[in-house]
Amino acid sequence: MNAAGTFSESWLAMREQADHDARATAPLQAAGDWLATRESHAPWQLLDLGSGSGANVRYLTPRLPGPQTWRLVDHDADLLEHALGRCQPLRDMDGMPIRLTTQQHDLNALAADWLTNVDLVTASALCDLVSATWVEALADACAVHRCAALITLSVEGDTRFCTNDADATDRDDAWLFATLAAHQRRDKGFGPALGTAAPQALATAFGDRGFRLVDAPSPWRLGPAQRPLALSLLDGWATAAREQAPHDRQRIEHWWQRRREPLDRGHLDLYVGHRDLFATPEPDHASR
Repeated sequence: MNAAGTFSESWLAMREQADHDARATAPLQAAGDWLATRESHAPWQLLDLGSGSGANVRYLTPRLPGPQTWRLVDHDADLLEHALGRCQPLRDMDGMPIRLTTQQHDLNALAADWLTNVDLVTASALCDLVSATWVEALADACAVHRCAALITLSVEGDTRFCTNDADATDRDDAWLFATLAAHQRRDKGFGPALGTAAPQALATAFGDRGFRLVDAPSPWRLGPAQRPLALSLLDGWATAAREQAPHDRQRIEHWWQRRREPLDRGHLDLYVGHRDLFATPEPDHASR
């Protein structure tokens, strides 16, 4: 992604365990099964878009069959260097080492030839930042190259506070989350961002091109063990809301203060909805 979508290494590290805990089983299993039964020959060629520090590759590598050759693409050279160091020792589900390269590139320039000879393209926590046009271009590229896609942790807009698994969200929360959703649709460098519309946009784009879809919820459930992440989210949401609704600053401050203390004390948990999607072209066993 470009500079508008930059994330710090500390933020990526803070969210990595929550991301891993949230992953849905069915799309991942479908992706592994699809690779394992390909008529083309390994090593499988895998492309990770918006790789950041490599968290998605660290999660997927030991859960997918090998041998695997990964190409990590991101606009941030420093994050890619970090990813290279942390991902090079990885092994696939059969215990074999992987091959790994990185490519510094602005994802806004996504082109079909990026997917040449690629078996599976992956991305995590990316598609709510991009535009509908970008998603259409990705689906077109996958269709041209008969490439499957595993797109995970796309925000879907189901956000709520919980106490003992009971919904504790009230009218002020609903207003704040609606304001946040509007902010998430701002341009992040790819045109108007999809935000919470990303899961449906992905399903529609791939479905319209004849792909078979396996999707499932992958929510963050942030309890005491993820308190720093929950507090960081709350602070970030308040900042975004101030930007989106500057004339409602007093209401936002009141909301932030009212929710931050019980969240910090462990009296509230936070649920943030995402969805994972695996899309595979027909026929399933298309050769490269």
